[in-house]
Amino acid sequence: MIDGQMQPINFIDEPIFARILADAKLKPEAEPLPPARIGSGCLIATASYGSELAPQVQQLREIRDDVVLQTASGSAFMIGFNQFYYSFSPMIADYERENPIFREAVKLIITPLLTSLTLLQYVDIDSESDMLGYGIGVILLNIGMYFIAPAVLITKIRSFYKLQ
Repeated sequence: MIDGQMQPINFIDEPIFARILADAKLKPEAEPLPPARIGSGCLIATASYGSELAPQVQQLREIRDDVVLQTASGSAFMIGFNQFYYSFSPMIADYERENPIFREAVKLIITPLLTSLTLLQYVDIDSESDMLGYGIGVILLNIGMYFIAPAVLITKIRSFYKLQ
């Protein structure tokens, strides 16, 4: 401020700012994130069934490629799902390969999921709304099978033993 008047400052003329700008231009731009692994394998199922050619693994791949990825909403879901899935699945798959008992337990656990996903092979998904409807339906079915049914069963068993 000179004589009560604001004076414009040209930062480019200042040596320190010119140096900062020059350094910033020399740095390479950040690399973009790799694309979601849409074409990647199903690590947990492959380790459970011993091969990428196992019928169960092929079935998962076919559902993903021929049904889910055919819509924009399905593709968007797979991008988010893959980011989540591949954050932990390599560790589980490695442990499955080392421990046959764990591998059989995982196989038992994923069987209802595989069964519910087969429903997508038997419906016509011609639009985004169809994909959303069937996708949400399969997700809710799995929540019911994996969380609600066991919770109800445990509650019934506990109440049965409290009566005795």
